[in-house]
Amino acid sequence: MRDAYNFRDATVDPRSQRSQYVNIALAHSTGVVLETRTWRGSPLWSSEIGLSIPQILDLNRTAVKVLHGIRNKTPSTSIVISGALGPLQDAYQDSTGTVSFAQARDYYGPQIHAFAEEGVGMLCIMTVTNLDEATAAVSLAREYTLPIHVSFNVETDGRLRGGRTLEHAIREVDRLTESYTTYFGVNCAHPRYIIQAVRGMHTDVRSRIGSIRGNSSLKSHDELDNSLVLDRGDLSVWFREFNELLNMLPDLKVVGGCCGTDEEHIDAIASRIVSVS
Repeated sequence: MRDAYNFRDATVDPRSQRSQYVNIALAHSTGVVLETRTWRGSPLWSSEIGLSIPQILDLNRTAVKVLHGIRNKTPSTSIVISGALGPLQDAYQDSTGTVSFAQARDYYGPQIHAFAEEGVGMLCIMTVTNLDEATAAVSLAREYTLPIHVSFNVETDGRLRGGRTLEHAIREVDRLTESYTTYFGVNCAHPRYIIQAVRGMHTDVRSRIGSIRGNSSLKSHDELDNSLVLDRGDLSVWFREFNELLNMLPDLKVVGGCCGTDEEHIDAIASRIVSVS
């Protein structure tokens, strides 16, 4: 279920969903990060999607313009527009050794250039397990002087696909990029599994984690990938374990949901944050 939307929908006005999230932020007096719908927007995916490279880059530009339109209509809410990058191979597999640092730069470069032209406030690479992809994206962000959020994907054991710990991944990307990453995060995993990734982590690495976007479902990625219906999970369990993460990660800046979550999940976690701020 990892492709929750079709990249061709990047040009469709997403107000029916995005405006709901903006309204939640407005109701709770928080800011909001709006990601472009471009997780599969690098030139690598153009042939699979059925688009030419110029067409796919135009869609990246249009995706940014759509979010600018939403922000312009809600000036009272602090909105950051983030250009979203995704993995260059299957997000639920370890692609280490199949995509090099140089190859990743070649694929992400045109996409990031398109984002920069349209005026994104930051970049994000999500659901990543390949450290070469992560470091390539960070190196390009640095060249464009754009902030970047690197969000890893962990399995039910709290480790990245391939067995690396989250702590190792964060330390390695920081080492290779002179700690340019604005903050790290985890997405596309239930809070329970993110807790496993964070527990026992050194405090200096914990302080680098600024974002959590948790799945609603406790299913493994293999189970989700073969599901016919997206599992909404148990909201009470999701909230309770997300709340535990908030207590473990005092430097969190952005929280949200991933696969299976909806406005009710986001409203619940926003209410909790506001209650203790």
